[in-house]
This record gives sequence, C-alpha cells and structure tokens, in this order.
Amino acid sequence: MPWRFSMSLATVLLAATSSLVRAQGPMPPHTWGPPPGSQGMVPACPPGGMGPAYYGQACPPGRGGAPYQPVDPDIFYDSDSQIDLVIRETIRRSWMRVEFLHWNIKDPGNHLLGAETATVDPREPFPAFDPGNIQRAGVTAFVPTTGDVKFDSLPGMRLTIGAPTEWGTFEADIWAIMNASTTLSFDPEFDGLTGLTNIPAVTLTVNGGPSDTQMILFDNGYDAELRSGMWGTQGNWIGNPVTPQNTLCLSPVVGLRYIKFDEELRISGNDIATGTSPRITSKSNNNFVGPQVGVRASLDSKWMSLGLEPKVMLGINRHQDSVRTSQIFDVSNPNTLSTNEDTDFAPAFNLPGYAKLHLSENFSFFAGYELLWLSNATRATEQVVYDSPAISTNPGQIRVKKHREQVYAHGFMVGGELRFR
Repeated sequence: MPWRFSMSLATVLLAATSSLVRAQGPMPPHTWGPPPGSQGMVPACPPGGMGPAYYGQACPPGRGGAPYQPVDPDIFYDSDSQIDLVIRETIRRSWMRVEFLHWNIKDPGNHLLGAETATVDPREPFPAFDPGNIQRAGVTAFVPTTGDVKFDSLPGMRLTIGAPTEWGTFEADIWAIMNASTTLSFDPEFDGLTGLTNIPAVTLTVNGGPSDTQMILFDNGYDAELRSGMWGTQGNWIGNPVTPQNTLCLSPVVGLRYIKFDEELRISGNDIATGTSPRITSKSNNNFVGPQVGVRASLDSKWMSLGLEPKVMLGINRHQDSVRTSQIFDVSNPNTLSTNEDTDFAPAFNLPGYAKLHLSENFSFFAGYELLWLSNATRATEQVVYDSPAISTNPGQIRVKKHREQVYAHGFMVGGELRFR
C-alpha cells in the first residue's frame, strides 16, 4: 500500500507538472544578478526565474513571459518534438533533496504492564499467588513498568522532489525513520535479607474489579518487547508568493498527507511451577490521511535561505488494534484474540524550520528542525485490559480497549539539495 500510494502521487505530480509547463509562458533571458551587498537578505531575480549568479530560491516578482528559448538537440531530445522540449524544461528547472533524519518519538511513559491492585503497590514486592488464590510459598512478585523505555535518537531518511511551474511549485516527499525497539528482561532474584525470591508478574483484575491475588507469574524469566515505527509521504502545491519583490516571501501551501504509525507490545516468559509459557501481544496500527494547508515563509539571499513552514492537516485516523493471549493460567487455556477497527477525526500539525547554504548555482547544504504532532492515536501499551474471570479455567478476558492519545515526533535533519538547471 505505501509504495502504491507513493507511485500514484508521483504519477499525478509529473502529469500535472508537464501540463502546466506546456501551458506556461516564456522563460525570460537571465539578465538579473544578485542583490547589492548593502541590501542584505533582499531577493533579486527576474520575473519567473533566477539569474545565473542567484543561487537561492528568491521571492519572484510574478509571472512572465516570452516563448520558449531554443534547446539544442542531444542524444535524448530532438529539436522537432514539442513534448521533448516540455520534458526537458521541466527537468531543467526541477530539484531534488536528500535528508538524513535524527528524530525522537514520544515515549510511552511510566505505565504499569498489568492491572492496578486493590491494596498493595504492584511496583514493589508483594505476595505471589497461583490460580485459585493459592499463595506461592517463599515467593514475592512485582510488575514491570515502561518507565525506562525511550524512543530517542532514531535515524531516518527523506527524499523530496520539486518541479516549478508558472503558478507555483509542486513538491512531493517520502520519509521513514528506523523502528525503535526496547526489551525489558527480568529474571528471578533471591533476596538474602528476607529469604524470598522475587519474580516478575502481570497483575489482573477479576471481572473488572481490583484484586491482590489474581496474577500471571514468571518464575523462569520475563521479557517485554516494545516496538514503535513511523513513516509518511505527502504532495503539496506551493503557490507563488503573495508578497512579491519583498524581503519576506509568504506562499500558500495546499496538499495531501499520509502518515503510518504503528506499535507493538509483546509480553512473554515461562513459569515452571504451572508449566506454562504465557503470551500477551498488543498491536496498534494507525493510518493518518487527509488534506493539509499552511504557509511557507522564507528569507532568501544569494548565499543563504531561511524558512519556516507550518501546516495543519484536517485528516482522519483509520486504525486497527488487537490483543492476543495464550496460556494465561494453564496450557489448556484457549488462545484469545480481541480486535478493534475504527475511524476517528485526527487533526495533525507539522512545523519544519530550515536553513540552506547555497554553495553553488546547482547545490545547497540543508539543515533544520521539525515537529510533527498527531492526535487521536492508539498505542500498544495503553490499549490492554488486564482482566480475568473468577475461575481460572474459564476463557481469558485480557482484551483490547478504546484508548486515544496525542503523539509527537521531532528532531533534526541535514542533507543536500540538487537543482537541475
């Protein structure tokens, strides 16, 4: 699905760009130069283009035109074909940017990987019980938390292409950051002061009511693996500046965006006393999509460009969530699957800020910082109901619940921009 979406977006971009370039007016002769040194960041460029000495994307004065300039034939183009001229002009004025990302995703927070108990603190050692409210001799239990889980310093990459036209620029990008993965592992620990062995556990409620005696024990090791990943793509039309020939260029932005955000929680281990290998797997799959609007503000000079581009997406989140379990109290307990699929209104906000150092007419060094905020997202760690029946031989009741929260990702990007002109 992601690659089909990206290919379709690229096809629409190229088709629209070719039509607009074919319809637009002239490419005027390059007679404009860089702004005088005393004018600082004031842009200087000819109508509809930039002079050979102007490296940045200056604020153009407006539309312009005379007929296309003749293009010398080469091995790829002939002088008799109009479509060859359109394609060549489109490619000659387009650009490509490659960025390396260094992002963070919002941590799950300090949440209990189990249910709250009735009277004891599940984070501290408390009496351990087997099914049927039978206390396990010489053993205490504790419930792990997600307090030490961090989804920081995630590497990624983004590819952006752009094609200018007479009425603005079409831009499209696709990006991804590496999946974050953290595993919490715990083994039984013997306390010499008390003479008791402390083991990890998953506490449970009983038909929704808190309990101090209903739990899943792991006396031979426990693992909780948490994984989080994010990628996305977008296509935007950036209009010509509404402040032409001004120091500050303001351009409207209209586009379509898609963001994929998924998480997974796997709790597993073994308990020798009951001969079980309990498993709890929670998955959340978020798909954000919708139109977005914003504005691009930039200051341009021959050697440097500074920009800010806030955008708001009025989209939806189509999500699929599930919780699976096996061998909760006994090897004969049936496997369970609880699912939820829903669509929620989910606005999003994106704020990139950047600086470009123009090293030549065709290449710029790019660096910046970006914030991405998502609403009404589901998360694997928070959608699990740790419940059980009163009789341990009955089917398990650990299931998925409706949970929504805000999620943000942010970080630095650095890369290069190549202009084909």
